[in-house]
Amino acid sequence: MKENFLNIPSASELAPERRKEKDEAKPEREGEFDLDIFVTDHSPDNPDTGSPEKLRELYKDVARDGVDRIRYDFHWGKLESQPGEFDSELMERYKDAKRAQTEAGLKEPIIILSNPPAWAVKLYKEGGKEDFYSAFEEYAEEVKNALERAGGEKITTIQILNELNNKVFTPVAVEDIPRMCQIVREVFKDYNPDLKLMATVNANSLAKLVGSDAKDFLPELKKIKGSFDRISIDNYPGTWHFPDKEAKLDESLDFSEWPPTKGVFKKLVKQFDLLKKMMEEVATWGKDYDLGETGLPSKLPWGGEKSQRYFYDAFFREFKHLMVDFKERGLKLPSTIGLYEAIDEPKRNLKDEILNLTPFPEFSFGMRTGDGDRKMILRGKQGREDGSSQLSEIIDYLRAPMEKSKDKKVEK
Repeated sequence: MKENFLNIPSASELAPERRKEKDEAKPEREGEFDLDIFVTDHSPDNPDTGSPEKLRELYKDVARDGVDRIRYDFHWGKLESQPGEFDSELMERYKDAKRAQTEAGLKEPIIILSNPPAWAVKLYKEGGKEDFYSAFEEYAEEVKNALERAGGEKITTIQILNELNNKVFTPVAVEDIPRMCQIVREVFKDYNPDLKLMATVNANSLAKLVGSDAKDFLPELKKIKGSFDRISIDNYPGTWHFPDKEAKLDESLDFSEWPPTKGVFKKLVKQFDLLKKMMEEVATWGKDYDLGETGLPSKLPWGGEKSQRYFYDAFFREFKHLMVDFKERGLKLPSTIGLYEAIDEPKRNLKDEILNLTPFPEFSFGMRTGDGDRKMILRGKQGREDGSSQLSEIIDYLRAPMEKSKDKKVEK
């Protein structure tokens, strides 16, 4: 079976199309785009990937490509799998991760207070909300104490739970989330009185299967937006998001076939209708907002590392045009872009091994293999003196002023 299952075009095949897109780009008025870039990492969750040596090596490599900071979990379910019993070894790895990021020259990380343990979810669902809030407060205290002991720059942003419209990650009703925000602000007020709280929402067409449709959820999130300082929108076109019937990409494209053709895949990557609508709405809320997560797995049936590289190039070219459009219309621009993720996560058991043989994508979103080898997205052209990678060029492109369109003859 060929690696490139979707028949994604090679770099040489893409060159004329890229030049044409560059030539036809909308002109930006002036000035660079002030963007903070982070990448999510789950290495500290596991002993085999979260040793101090491996963390230092990984974060030093992350910093090479122009990424500003790491976003990672203090995973509640793993830290306190039993009530009142905190895993000191895991907490030490979380502290080691922050220290290693500082050593690598990265900015202070974004911390996620995520994934309540089963016993806490049971408390919440069976009417013991006050007991749930008390348990959450104790967990938040443990995280704050660990961050203080880790030293370095103080944390400035904490994410409350993950993807609030995804009930797999957030089994808490929208109306109860402000109480959790109040608890975190109270716990951290002496650590950092200017702490910013972040909410995330998943902009995808599959969200209705595990929670609330992204568009339907926005009005609910708007009701509690006062509890947050930042709103972050996750978007995975071609993976967790496929356009609905209203978004006609091309009448000539047939979505009934699997795997999708090269033409279908290329259209999916740049299908921005839902993301654009959500950003247009959130931009009016008077809050900072982000593109919180995006990426593509580097395995079949998505086409391997070549398709992952193509995704980042095509997606962020389209995203840059979107930012230029927002700027010209006077809409607030996103301040941060998040990438998913730094390195492939290990398969921990037989279930994970079986899932990895299916289209379930989560084990191969990394920009590096589990052994730390840089995938194609992190490689540059041979002989390039500055050693820049495809990702570093994309980051430079996102931040730079858009070049004015010129009348050029596209090479055939």
